[in-house]
Amino acid sequence: MRATLLPLPILMIATYFIAWFIVPRYLVPQKWFWFLLWCVVVAMVVFYFRIKWQEVVNYLRSEQYYPVPVHKMLKNIIRDYSIIALAVCIYIIGDYRRKQKLNEELIKARAEAEIKLLKGQLHPHFLFNSLNNIYSLALSKSDLTADSILKLTELLDYLVYRASLDTVPLAKEVQLLENYLGLEQLRYGEKLHISSDIVVQNDAINVTPLILLPFAENCFKHGGVAQDGVFHVDIYLHSDHQQLLFKMSNSKKKGKAPQNGSGGLGLQNIQKRLNLLYPGRHQLLISNTEEQYQVELSIRLYEQNVARP
Repeated sequence: MRATLLPLPILMIATYFIAWFIVPRYLVPQKWFWFLLWCVVVAMVVFYFRIKWQEVVNYLRSEQYYPVPVHKMLKNIIRDYSIIALAVCIYIIGDYRRKQKLNEELIKARAEAEIKLLKGQLHPHFLFNSLNNIYSLALSKSDLTADSILKLTELLDYLVYRASLDTVPLAKEVQLLENYLGLEQLRYGEKLHISSDIVVQNDAINVTPLILLPFAENCFKHGGVAQDGVFHVDIYLHSDHQQLLFKMSNSKKKGKAPQNGSGGLGLQNIQKRLNLLYPGRHQLLISNTEEQYQVELSIRLYEQNVARP
């Protein structure tokens, strides 16, 4: 028992010295020469003190001091080295997991901060467009001004109480989109023709808020009447437990050249949010021609995104 316990202080000192001093200073920055050199030095020190400890044990047993041959200690020293190596490996693995967890928390916090920033940029952008619409109706003294204000109130209610949430039911996002389209319909009247095909098999499926609205905003910001004098907007939205497929296209003014880029601040923000919230699970395609602008968004959904009653 004493032969086993007496070397423990040396083994512990060697283990902590390698883990706390040698590994962070030489192994982490990949200074291999100095790392191996220090390991050899520690191994020699451990070997020396292991022999001395064995001599002490022998003295306590026989009360006589005599040197211990080196070859008789090889078995014990290999066992000591194995214990030190195992302890250091456990420490390195634990330290790596702690740093990995901290790094994941930092990445998550940064992503959440960026999402909040993008939402903050989107809200003023949306409000500016909506107020412009109502201002246009007020200038023309339209009887639809009051209805527009009512619809804007419903939209503001969504922005205040739901847009700050991590997820919302897809049905609420669809309702927000329909309210916005209704506001635009009041503005354009008969000059606007909206064709919609919306099928949501489960209204309780959750998505990130404000995932559809930027496409509608961009549609009315950059679209226009076609050659027949009508502003055409086509909407297709089908969703089940596994996938959300959304398409939206709009006509453009005759002679208006296609614009380069993603279509403005709103779509740039939504692209960033999609990359953060649905990495590897979404696809966004944008088609911009002289006569039509179209976006197509597909998102893979999971069962755990279904809201619980």
